[in-house]
Amino acid sequence: MEKKKKEKSVTNEVRLASMEKGFFHLRSGKRVLKSEVVRSRLESTEKKKKKKKKFVSATKKNEFVSTNYIPDDIAFSILSKLPLKSFKRFECVRKSWSLLSENTHFMNMFRNNFLSSSNSRYDGASLFLKVPTWPDMSEIQVLYNLSGDRFQNMVKFDFSNPFEHNTFFDIFGFGSINGTILLHQHCRYIHALWHPATQKFKILPPSPYESYVPDDVKRHFNIVCYLDGFGYDSVTDDYKVIRYVFFADPNNEQYQCLGNKYFEPLWEIYSLRSNSWRKLDVDMPPSLDTTEGNHVYMDGVCHWLCQNDYGYWKKHNIPFQPSLVSFYLSKEGFFITPVPSDVDDSFDVETNWRNLAVLNGSIALISYYEKTTTFHISIMGEIGMKESWTNLFTIGPLPCVDRPIGVGTKGEIFFIRNDEELAWFDLSTQMIEELGFKVDMPGCRITIYKESILPFEGIND
Repeated sequence: MEKKKKEKSVTNEVRLASMEKGFFHLRSGKRVLKSEVVRSRLESTEKKKKKKKKFVSATKKNEFVSTNYIPDDIAFSILSKLPLKSFKRFECVRKSWSLLSENTHFMNMFRNNFLSSSNSRYDGASLFLKVPTWPDMSEIQVLYNLSGDRFQNMVKFDFSNPFEHNTFFDIFGFGSINGTILLHQHCRYIHALWHPATQKFKILPPSPYESYVPDDVKRHFNIVCYLDGFGYDSVTDDYKVIRYVFFADPNNEQYQCLGNKYFEPLWEIYSLRSNSWRKLDVDMPPSLDTTEGNHVYMDGVCHWLCQNDYGYWKKHNIPFQPSLVSFYLSKEGFFITPVPSDVDDSFDVETNWRNLAVLNGSIALISYYEKTTTFHISIMGEIGMKESWTNLFTIGPLPCVDRPIGVGTKGEIFFIRNDEELAWFDLSTQMIEELGFKVDMPGCRITIYKESILPFEGIND
């Protein structure tokens, strides 16, 4: 043991001596120059440094990428040019974006871009002005065609009234559909398709709704029909009309004669292709009567403002709220989009005028408040989404307004002034322009008309 200790001690001494001479002895017995070991260690250190540098470099790169975002002014400029539906969806991306609707500067940019954006839907369209007159104590409807950039061209439009016994009629909806207009007599529930370019009319056939009610009941019920939609179904290449039919309640004596029976209201749909009506199996709220301006059609969907119909809302145990109903003609299904109070806080049809319109490919609700003589224009971004409504324009006060009568293709608001002068408000210039035409009778109405040479008769042939 002592001999081994001595040998180990000698070996250590040799190693120490070798280190002093510039050598390292490895366990394998191989000698390595001290300088080589130092070089190796330096290289190892350099590699570690390089790795560390690479990591630092990557970190800086990541920091550079994360901070290389689009500046707010550029982002806001891009967002201001989006359709309302897309803009509403992007609001949730960043907190600052969610507050843009409250940013005055941004909303001004959005409004300007909205007005300047082009939509070919109504390119080349003109307007129909319906004016009731009373010669010889009988009412006659006169139509004028308004055209030109400033509606300076006004020409009387000659046509044959399809309604024989009573010449009074209303034009349904916001405008023509493929050059076809729906006329109706609210008092008699008679409807007619009219193609002004060819001067062709088609009176819609009677509905079989009477067959839904027994003969002994018909004598006691006053049948009421609300016209709710007219549009074109591109899937079936067909024009369709929707209406809501209900039976006015009889008095107590009549009710007892009916055996205390109650007959449910129903929906009907007319197809031009089959030239017939049929019962529509849906349960949805009806419109605000057949008040002109409360209905609009766009891209296969009929929209209307619904009324406080206690039957529907009470049946479903839902508190009434102002809403827009959107009915899909091809699928025969519907969506209800509530209207927020900040868009329209008073759905009283007796005091306020409302008009649904299509502005730059979006559904717009234009409300007029008589007390303040102001107009509010709101756009719906997405069907079924209450939060998608945005109040874009507030116009007025305009104390010169006596009564509004319609809306043009670019949001022009037409109205009768207090001095009976026909005028319109230009959204782009914020100016009122006169048409040099006086109207002293109620019942005037502006409707959009875009001519089409394709008649509707071919569908029914």
